[in-house]
Amino acid sequence: MAATACPRLLWLATGGTVAAAGRGIAYRAGALSPETLLEALPEAGRYAEIEFAAPYAIDSKDATPQHWLRLHTAITEALARPEFAGLVVSHGTDTLEETATLLALTLAPTKPVVLTGAMRPPSEAGADGPRNLLHAIRLAADADTPPGVFLVFGEEIFPALGLRKAHTLALQPFAAEPRGALGTTFPWLLPPIEERPSPLPIPPSWPRVALLAATALDAPEALRQAQETGAAAAVLLLPGHGSVPERWEAAIADATASGLLVVRASRCGQGPVLPHPVDERLGTLPAGILSAPAARVAAALLASFAAQERQTLWRARFLPFGGDV
Repeated sequence: MAATACPRLLWLATGGTVAAAGRGIAYRAGALSPETLLEALPEAGRYAEIEFAAPYAIDSKDATPQHWLRLHTAITEALARPEFAGLVVSHGTDTLEETATLLALTLAPTKPVVLTGAMRPPSEAGADGPRNLLHAIRLAADADTPPGVFLVFGEEIFPALGLRKAHTLALQPFAAEPRGALGTTFPWLLPPIEERPSPLPIPPSWPRVALLAATALDAPEALRQAQETGAAAAVLLLPGHGSVPERWEAAIADATASGLLVVRASRCGQGPVLPHPVDERLGTLPAGILSAPAARVAAALLASFAAQERQTLWRARFLPFGGDV
């Protein structure tokens, strides 16, 4: 009886700690090729035949919208190729939540797109990259995995939307709102995936989205200055549950009245920002399941929409339970 052929995957390598040279926290990210990394994973051949491509090789702290667009193009082209059963994307963890948010909102994948990375470089004791890569390959190659964008990390499977890096050093640095991980890799568990909304268009030119802290040392004039320097939207890094200091209220109301998209986000590492009466009073949008960095990506995608349309889209896509609290 002939052996069943393994599915074919495309591995898009973009650098990060998973491909780093060196040890500790002073390493060179993205120095190793995917071919070199795969040599340390002989068991990967049990699950898939793997083709490689490298849109870029960087430390993800240096990522820009141009990198996101290059990766988006590579993924879109690969999804159109019938020989691939799925895609694996290796990525640095520092800005993975922004990339994941962009892909989740702008792709309509017909196959699994599985992101992964590492917290320790390959030469470090207890390196987590090989395990994460193997699990990503397994998920992308599994015929039961539905189409969509996922993160596999630390033996857990996360949705791309609502993702946030919540710890600086832990081997499981990621969390997701509103319900956490979708499942676990031991045992292999991924529940049915809800129907996804249609993708959002990528703007022809990336708008500026200001990220403004609102602490005791910050002045609300920063919001007006952001507008004057060309910001199309602003994400406010607020205390607690996106709580707006009273001295910021007038500046926020003026900004939203002039058409600026203003999002209330939290400086806390975990937890959603839910709708509040302040949103109706000031014209703001609550970040919902999005972290502040992810909210900037979403705001950039929606900044050019009419106010009512972006309100509707934001509520449907980012507020847990449709905004009911």
